[in-house]
Amino acid sequence: MSTKRHVLVCVTAQQSCKQLIEAGRLIADEENTTLGIISVYPSKQCFHPDIETLTSLNECSLRFGAEMTVYFSDNPIEKIAETVSKKEECILVTGFPGKNGTNFIESIHRRIPNAPICMVDGDGTIYRIDRKVKDGHTSYSVAEKADTIICFNK
Repeated sequence: MSTKRHVLVCVTAQQSCKQLIEAGRLIADEENTTLGIISVYPSKQCFHPDIETLTSLNECSLRFGAEMTVYFSDNPIEKIAETVSKKEECILVTGFPGKNGTNFIESIHRRIPNAPICMVDGDGTIYRIDRKVKDGHTSYSVAEKADTIICFNK
């Protein structure tokens, strides 16, 4: 396997993140590369982590041939960016934000603008986020499901 490119799946303490890990495995297989899982929790949670969920996510990671790394930090964007910067090239995989979602994707793009990002929706379809720079302005677009060139489908 190539170590030049790496797929890194960002998960939270949710059992539903299994779908993200599975999608990451599909992308890693397509790219013929390695798969890693990263999870960043607030520093205060290091004293009382959700052991059941972390164990479940780790077991899922191992089933899909990935190593899971857990960090406790009050700046998850910085911790993920630091991890990505240690790789030569990294494809990030995340879920779609919910109704009350954060600006996670936008923040990641600002911090590591050249990192390719894929997002996985509720039905398991994987979308690649495209970054375009025109006249000094940056914009982002999400590939539609029907776009098979930049969308991986199960």
